[in-house]
Amino acid sequence: MREDLVLRIAAIAAVTAAMVVLAPTRANAQHIGSITVVYNHEGSGAENDLVKRGGFAAYARLEDRAVIFDAGGEASVVLENLASLGLIDTEVAALVISHNHWDHVYGLPGVMRSASKAPPVYAVASSAAGIKQQFPRAEVIEVDGPKQIAPEVWLTGPLDVEFMDAPLSEQAMVLDLPKGLHIIVGCSHPGIVAIVERVREMFPDKTISLVVGGLHLRSTGEEEVRRIASDLEGLGVQKIAPSHCTGALAEKILRERWGQNFFDFKLGDRIEF
Repeated sequence: MREDLVLRIAAIAAVTAAMVVLAPTRANAQHIGSITVVYNHEGSGAENDLVKRGGFAAYARLEDRAVIFDAGGEASVVLENLASLGLIDTEVAALVISHNHWDHVYGLPGVMRSASKAPPVYAVASSAAGIKQQFPRAEVIEVDGPKQIAPEVWLTGPLDVEFMDAPLSEQAMVLDLPKGLHIIVGCSHPGIVAIVERVREMFPDKTISLVVGGLHLRSTGEEEVRRIASDLEGLGVQKIAPSHCTGALAEKILRERWGQNFFDFKLGDRIEF
């Protein structure tokens, strides 16, 4: 670990105190965990030392365990951001890779080094062999359908789509919490509506409290974004926190639609539940 990174770890308390904290639950509610953006190209104004890069990674904390969703695109950057946020040398139960695109995968060695013990890596079956070849020291576990990987933590399994004339599989992560389901997505290449529909099939009787992450609407026109927003409302999505590849127009429309239940989810932002 570089000397300057060690110095950053020593300054964790000061940096963490300056983070932006978002709370979809009431201010006086008891929090049992949080989701923090640790890798992204945009920050939302938090005064911190985080390094912005294109890609996505989120750190989900659930009382006595943590799961990291996606790894960003640069190992040194995600490692430095985790240290600055006070999330290094922690017990990480698993690392989930949504899909095998470089800006969600190449930071994997940094995530592995950040944990006190290297966590297993859960990847969709079609990507697992490639990730294992790229990172031979990782314990890669194939996911070929809906799967529970830890208490309260589920994966949707792969959803398939054609992207840039090639097949692509992507999965999302679901936190099954007392106040409802929290869905974390990487890029939503198969479509955010299709992903939420999969979660609805998995948990037909549960509330979808929150959807967070990249919604892949950056190149989508206004009419289509409004249709997608309407579909998400119809599926019962109560709160939304877009990030990464969502795009400014889509974020504007979603903010108008969800109002006080819309949350920024940029680098350094944290949502508590």
